[in-house]
Amino acid sequence: MRQTLLVLCTLMFSCAEYTPVTISDGGVAGTITALMQEALDNSHNNIDGIALSISSAEKNIDWTGVIGYDGKDKAQPLKPDQPFRIASVTKTFVAAAILRLHEMDSLNIQEPISNYISARHQEILRQDKYDPDKITIAHCLNHTSGLYDYAMGGSPYINVVKENPKKRWTRTEQLEFAVEHGDPLGYPGEKYAYADTGYILLGEVIESFYAGDLALGLRSLLRYDRIGMQHTWLESLEEAPADMRRQVRRYLGRLDALQYDPSSDLYGGGGIVSTVDDLHAFMKALFSGQVYSQTATLDLMLQAASYDSGYDTLADRRYKDYRHGLWQIQLMGHEAYIHSGLWGTHLIHQPKHKTTLAINFTRGGSDRLIKKLFMAVNQAEIQ
Repeated sequence: MRQTLLVLCTLMFSCAEYTPVTISDGGVAGTITALMQEALDNSHNNIDGIALSISSAEKNIDWTGVIGYDGKDKAQPLKPDQPFRIASVTKTFVAAAILRLHEMDSLNIQEPISNYISARHQEILRQDKYDPDKITIAHCLNHTSGLYDYAMGGSPYINVVKENPKKRWTRTEQLEFAVEHGDPLGYPGEKYAYADTGYILLGEVIESFYAGDLALGLRSLLRYDRIGMQHTWLESLEEAPADMRRQVRRYLGRLDALQYDPSSDLYGGGGIVSTVDDLHAFMKALFSGQVYSQTATLDLMLQAASYDSGYDTLADRRYKDYRHGLWQIQLMGHEAYIHSGLWGTHLIHQPKHKTTLAINFTRGGSDRLIKKLFMAVNQAEIQ
């Protein structure tokens, strides 16, 4: 989460001091590869590999490529179709699936979560003075639920996971962890407070329509087959596609996080494994009418949250403009929508030039590279 916020903060500011790049001079492949190599060379060995898929419908750009390695041991070169855990980028998938249910009139996002989550989970929430009858689906979608974040909210969750990496977590245990290690952060709708806790409950909402099968719900509602997503799955809750390459390594400090059971980040706040091509296809489909049947649903996804009149967003150093599953930011002078994940995955769409980017860093990251890529596309001559 800290890495996510750092990337968001940095991307919000211009990079006028950076040297402009021009795709027309070196061609798409040449320019983008050079930018990736520059990021790798200037990382002081903090970036091991970069996988990228980027397109602009307006500029007739569509390119996928990789550079570097799939782990810090540098034993295997990174491959374009190599899968990786996307962590919190999963939230965009979950939000889109919930909005599909809304679009289908299966639910209304203004309904309380108590209509869809188990009696046991409602009881756990009430024990910590939450009222699940007043927390709506929308509150969970835009992080205004007031729920304490079991995963990154200052709780010792990560340390507990490190101590027992093979533990198989349940959603119930994670919800219990939230109420045991933190108090409500506010009343529903009061303010922005990022929380995986709300998204694991959204995962349960989806499951209520698919006999407890979150993987099937995401796959069906988001039309994976229609989009052409053949290399995306919810790890350990469904079978991985056949003949997939080994996963890109993930690191928590010096530790290889792939040694951790996937359930530590699985039930809606994270859990998806994918590739840059599949992520790019999903984000592009989301903004081009291939996921939603109605344009009003995308408008709803991008609708700004409302807060208590006394909430000062400028005074809240943690505040970010989170919509329903995506942050809105300003990127190179233009509005953009983004979600990032703990391990180094970023998914971005900029409507101005219909530019979509999916990027994954094996380790480390470079906000400068992301900004330069958008600068290159924005300045490119229309082909």
